[in-house]
Amino acid sequence: MFKKLKERVNNLHISFNKEIVRFVIITIVLVVGFVVGAIISKIYPLLIIMMMVLIVFAYLYFSRYKTLEKKNKRDDLLEFVNLFTFFRIYLKNGYGVYSALKEIATFANPSLKENLIILINEIDNDKSITPFINFAHKFDELLIEEMMVSIYQMIDDGSSSNYLVQFELIFDKFSETLHKEQIELKDHRLANLTATSLIGSAYLIVLITVGVITLIGEMLNGL
Repeated sequence: MFKKLKERVNNLHISFNKEIVRFVIITIVLVVGFVVGAIISKIYPLLIIMMMVLIVFAYLYFSRYKTLEKKNKRDDLLEFVNLFTFFRIYLKNGYGVYSALKEIATFANPSLKENLIILINEIDNDKSITPFINFAHKFDELLIEEMMVSIYQMIDDGSSSNYLVQFELIFDKFSETLHKEQIELKDHRLANLTATSLIGSAYLIVLITVGVITLIGEMLNGL
């Protein structure tokens, strides 16, 4: 499990050692803060709340990698749309498929640039459709695979062929779908922010309630 976690973090281009050190430091700060607070205020049920907070923190801290993976995938898809918008422009201005791919690779983000360079190098050694399919599989999107097949078919028939029209239709459909998903994602994030604020308010109410009950108990014991 530890090995898989390390591999997952490294794939996100994040320092695993720094992640562990940060987690340990935050955990220590939380523990010290709660323990000191419980001793000073004599509200010892805070220690129970501390355990709950630590469990929630650990879950959120390590589960965020899944969120980062989804974000990176989403960023790559958006970058794909941006780059292949220029790719289409290059084709319409007389560039061949190979030349257009080399052009857009020069201003791609690091992740997509690496994949484009691999695609170009594979094309140099393999004139079949395989390099294009390999590139598409890195996105795990059926529409991208269909687009790459159309691009491969343009190599022999040229950018004036029906395959360019086919590519544009699929590309426009994919771009529109991605745009709608982005809008839905923003709405979802706003809903999560609202929920988070409510949870924070509920947590504050619990703390106040525990404090009041503890004080009443101490007052009754003093009578």
